[in-house]
Amino acid sequence: MTGSKFVSAVFIVFFGLSLVFLQEVFAKGDQTSDQIGHDHSKVVMAVENDSPLLAQKVKVEEQLGNLAALDTYFKDINGKQIKLETIFDKPVVVLPVYFMCNTVCTFLQADLAYALNLVDQVPGKDFNVVTISFSDDEGPSHANTAKRNYTNMIKRNFVLDNWFYLTGDRENILKLTDSLGYYFIKKEPHLYVHPNVLMVLAKDGKIIRYLYGPKFLPFDLGMALSEADKGTPGISIKRGVLSFCFDYDPKNKTYVFKLFRITGTAILILLLGFIIFLLYPSKRDKR
Repeated sequence: MTGSKFVSAVFIVFFGLSLVFLQEVFAKGDQTSDQIGHDHSKVVMAVENDSPLLAQKVKVEEQLGNLAALDTYFKDINGKQIKLETIFDKPVVVLPVYFMCNTVCTFLQADLAYALNLVDQVPGKDFNVVTISFSDDEGPSHANTAKRNYTNMIKRNFVLDNWFYLTGDRENILKLTDSLGYYFIKKEPHLYVHPNVLMVLAKDGKIIRYLYGPKFLPFDLGMALSEADKGTPGISIKRGVLSFCFDYDPKNKTYVFKLFRITGTAILILLLGFIIFLLYPSKRDKR
């Protein structure tokens, strides 16, 4: 290996490691949100203090192919009690949130509305949508306000009666979320720690696919709806991939791309290839 090649290799190593170090500095304090999927600035310190416990309790255990608890009862925006199975005359998109959340849940609902504008299937005709609160602190008035806010983002023909905003009591909420493998923690009144995910179910309540947020891609949603129409469970895009690429920024209330981690990792991979390239001719010359 020549001196110039050696200097180049040392420079790349130093630059790659520097980027990784900088990423860790900038990401400090946000790593807990990777583990739990969703946290608020008000509970960041609490999450850091008991993150091992939260990592065990706030999670998604996918139940692909199993049936959701459709024998549960919830209230619509008018306070009318409905049995969940009455909504399932076609595939259903289910998004668990809580309506008084003013951070990530707003992104989840807005991104769902955006995706609904672009899927090939016709909302209300080919599938129904259920945005359901897992907060037993909320009632029909909260659901009504949320529905007005997010259905206004729909730019296509949509029978809005087929987009249900529901609230319920603790017993029915937990029965449904447990059947979905969706686990969250109530930190205090009106404050929850929870995963960012929606589920697509077949008309018989069979769980077909999980789509992890905060951003829901129209293509993924369309594919999941096609699978739900056939009743065939699909392969979910795991949260771990998204957790590697994105962090939640509680100050700016947004998700930020982990540029330093991605760039540093890419450079280290290129470095490995470069070193192999440098070493290979040396071995060949010795033959």
